[in-house]
Amino acid sequence: MHYDNTARLFQALIEQLSLSVDAIADIVGPAADGLVACMLNEQKVFSCGIGLDACTASLLSELLRTPTLRERPALPVFELSQVSAQPLTGAIQRLCDQLSALGQPGDSAVIFGASLNAPSIEAIAAVLNKRQITAVWIGAQGPGSSLTFPGTTGTTALSLCQASAICLAELIDITMFGPLEDIP
Repeated sequence: MHYDNTARLFQALIEQLSLSVDAIADIVGPAADGLVACMLNEQKVFSCGIGLDACTASLLSELLRTPTLRERPALPVFELSQVSAQPLTGAIQRLCDQLSALGQPGDSAVIFGASLNAPSIEAIAAVLNKRQITAVWIGAQGPGSSLTFPGTTGTTALSLCQASAICLAELIDITMFGPLEDIP
């Protein structure tokens, strides 16, 4: 019984991942270029996630800080995440307050939002717009560059967000430090 359920879960994930490769590449590639430019211009990069999306924001932050592909310096990233998000409105307000306090024109944010609702997206988008922070949205349709996974379950969308975060971190590494010719 557990094997069948596990196989079904992974089959759905594999199918959705296969269908999402083009969309992920189309959004994450240019996002990596923009985030590297932001870092090189000494602007701030924020990795943001609330509730279930907090672990994905943490994953991106840790992958940028901790080299996994090669020896390199830690890359600057501000993680703005809150795992315990009850009620969601309080966590969204806290994220908005943090972005308002820390964000400046020219900064960039990666917003992981597979579990965000429309009012939450609007609240975050308003702060990003007010502070003139460029954003890429992963898992949610926000203003500007967005990567969504329509027709997936919540857990599959979260998994695809995690895969996108890993891809984004690797592309930032490659863009910043060159190709991985000698790395398997």
